[in-house]
Amino acid sequence: MIRTLDRIVEAAGTICFAASTFLICANVFYRYVVLDWLRNGAKAWDWLTPIYHVLDEVFGALSITADEVPGLLLVWIAFLGAYLAMRHEGHISFDLLIERSPAGLRRVLRSAIHLAMLGFLALLLWQSIRMIRVSGATEIETAEISQGWFMLILPIAAVLLGLALAIRMRDDWRPD
Repeated sequence: MIRTLDRIVEAAGTICFAASTFLICANVFYRYVVLDWLRNGAKAWDWLTPIYHVLDEVFGALSITADEVPGLLLVWIAFLGAYLAMRHEGHISFDLLIERSPAGLRRVLRSAIHLAMLGFLALLLWQSIRMIRVSGATEIETAEISQGWFMLILPIAAVLLGLALAIRMRDDWRPD
């Protein structure tokens, strides 16, 4: 079940990355090719005018959101990546003292650290739900998309990271 969850998180991160990349590329295409090259070309050659107007219409509407949405999707990518790093022990840690401790003390110290992190994640979950209730219905400035959709990653990440920590704690207390 956990491997399936990991695959879902990886797929969601990939989709966010692909959407963000597409929007950035579309924005760059619109600004430099359509607004610069095609607009100037349409002034010199009449046959480019209809092509310019069609591409201006299509990419102009998309370009409005292409500045803000990729930045908001980056937050999704970061938190989904944080979960995957937590699952595979990929975060930076300073555990020299813990690793040199006796096995019993090592388990207790790791559990204390994990419990502190779980406390922080519980606070993050609670506050993020409050934040979504207060301002989640507000639309982002450049599109008719509620901010709540982008804020939703905070409670999701809190639950996912808490699950990853619970699994690590379980593994710490399993007999060797």
